[in-house]
Amino acid sequence: MVLINTAYSQNNISIMNKLQTEVFEAVIEWNMSFNNNDPETYFTFIQNDLSLFVASSPYRIEGKTDDRVEFEWSLKNGRTRVSLFQELQPKVQILSMTSALVTYHTRGIYGSEGQEQMIYLKETNVLVKENDEWKIIHIHVSK
Repeated sequence: MVLINTAYSQNNISIMNKLQTEVFEAVIEWNMSFNNNDPETYFTFIQNDLSLFVASSPYRIEGKTDDRVEFEWSLKNGRTRVSLFQELQPKVQILSMTSALVTYHTRGIYGSEGQEQMIYLKETNVLVKENDEWKIIHIHVSK
């Protein structure tokens, strides 16, 4: 579903659908790098001023650098090692030509070998367009 100002013309609706596809393709590629446990690619989709809320922490993570430290530590220790990641019921909302909101449920298998567990989460991503690329500036994950 795309939120569209009713004053938009049919031509603008086509532009919005194109943006919706661009945004979701960026989210899919970003999530594939997560699924592949690939921090190098993962962080190419993250904006430097990221703010992040995750279900496993009572604190907000501020900035790409802090997120990367946590992400790589968790991978190294097997805590967030992913062997399955799926977006379920995705919804892309175009807020402007340079901002978007994506929400979905996820199903994932996380954990070190022999200790994997299936976890279902809800996720919201806010993206901004910078230099013709969609970057994630906010992530909220909850149970």
